Amino acid sequence: MIDKIRQINAALIKQYKDNQEELKKQNLIKKILEDKYCFLKMDIDTAFSLLKDLNIPDEYLKDIYLKLI
Repeated sequence: MIDKIRQINAALIKQYKDNQEELKKQNLIKKILEDKYCFLKMDIDTAFSLLKDLNIPDEYLKDIYLKLI
């Protein structure tokens, strides 16, 4: 599942190449995702926020989060 999240992040980095604010956010997320255990190290609110920044719909947040941990 972490690999799929990384793919989404990579696609968003390409998508936001002309939007510096969003690009900066996605590049920070990329650094976080380098650690395959990053979701185990953050609280649930932070994890949900990160997933939302990756454009994961609200109705899937819990299921994806549970798969990641």
